[in-house]
Amino acid sequence: MRKTSAVTTLAAVAAFLFVASPSPALAAPSAPALAAASGLKTVYGWAKRSGDSAMIVTPYRAHREGTGGDWYLGKRAGDPVRIDYTEGLDYRQINKKCGYGPSPYKSRNTRSTSATGTVKCDPGHLYLRLREGRTPVKVVYDPAGPMAVKVYELVGP
Repeated sequence: MRKTSAVTTLAAVAAFLFVASPSPALAAPSAPALAAASGLKTVYGWAKRSGDSAMIVTPYRAHREGTGGDWYLGKRAGDPVRIDYTEGLDYRQINKKCGYGPSPYKSRNTRSTSATGTVKCDPGHLYLRLREGRTPVKVVYDPAGPMAVKVYELVGP
């Protein structure tokens, strides 16, 4: 074996080991990188019922306004999206009693600092809410299905 071929072989093995070993920068990706890699999308808008386990969300530009920081859904921002939901859905609503809309009595409502619902309810309660009419929501969904992962009811003005 020649000296140059041995050096070339060792260099190739070293390069392979360097590429194959995880670097510290790549070992722990950040949270935004994980969210981007997962492919989930978020849409704010009005949801209405579409069958027994689906909703149609019309996207709107959303921003918070006022001293309470309630959500305001402004101009329409795109075409309606039909999103399915199943038993694994994380649904949060405003009213303390699942399945009911926001109460005019503020003591019966809950809200987080981001002005979304905090009471964890079942997907069946989302169905009951959508049966009553349109609901302002924030939906995190997988566009491959499209399948809802999280649905948060928004606190409106």
